[in-house]
Amino acid sequence: MSLFPAPGISEKIVVFLKNGPLSVADLSLELKKSGALVSIQGVYKALRKMKSQGIVILHKKQAVLDRTWLQKIERFTLISEQSYKTPRQDSGHFLHMSDGDKITYSFKDPLQTDVFNNHILYILFDAFPKIDSWFAYSTHHWFMIARKEEELALMKHMNSKGIKYIFTAGNSTELDKSVRKYFDGVQSKYHTRAEPLFKDKNYYLGLVINVFGDYIIEVKHDTATAKRIDAFYKNNKVINAEKVQELKDIVSKQSKNTLSISKNSKKADQLRKMFAKNFLLK
Repeated sequence: MSLFPAPGISEKIVVFLKNGPLSVADLSLELKKSGALVSIQGVYKALRKMKSQGIVILHKKQAVLDRTWLQKIERFTLISEQSYKTPRQDSGHFLHMSDGDKITYSFKDPLQTDVFNNHILYILFDAFPKIDSWFAYSTHHWFMIARKEEELALMKHMNSKGIKYIFTAGNSTELDKSVRKYFDGVQSKYHTRAEPLFKDKNYYLGLVINVFGDYIIEVKHDTATAKRIDAFYKNNKVINAEKVQELKDIVSKQSKNTLSISKNSKKADQLRKMFAKNFLLK
């Protein structure tokens, strides 16, 4: 899959699609206005090539930039920016954090929090490809239901780099166990507990933890939101399109959510050992 479009028609198509979808006919017209000598057949040929590269989606004579490709471009830009700028304490350049440093962000709902969480993980996976495992914990693995496509794409990206996806869920409801089918038991492992971890913390129900190398990403959803997610899991035994939407509505509801990124080698090692016990890993 190409990161950048080829110079010429493909490059111009990306520019014209940056503001939203266009019909192939309108796109052809815009290209001609820009001075490009191309027929509508030539536009289709270029779009089909870009589709095979994962740059555009072509559907019912409409073209749109592929969201996954846009996210890759964004990650590339962030990594490059962080590599070429001199890091400052207030810059948000978490790749350059020193041991003991911590940055905290606030988000309006759990869904946006998880989007940013995965965004950080992609950057870390690309920046430190030699680290072989990612450990994660959440009271419920709701991301694999409410954001299944994105979560599976994350898993595939990690596995393609030789990074193992190792997840612990703090409950064993039917819905918690239902996502086990997405894990192969080798490159991706999943464990459900009889009860949540960290019950000594008053925010344990809404706690999500990611450990990758010396980095820890800790998400805290407010208690009201966490209780709604927990009730959804306890009141449902099967998942369908209607239930998926119900869960999406819950995690899209405005609430208080924080995400902290810290670099702490000692704490990361302790958490990694805690989670590894569930998988008979050293």
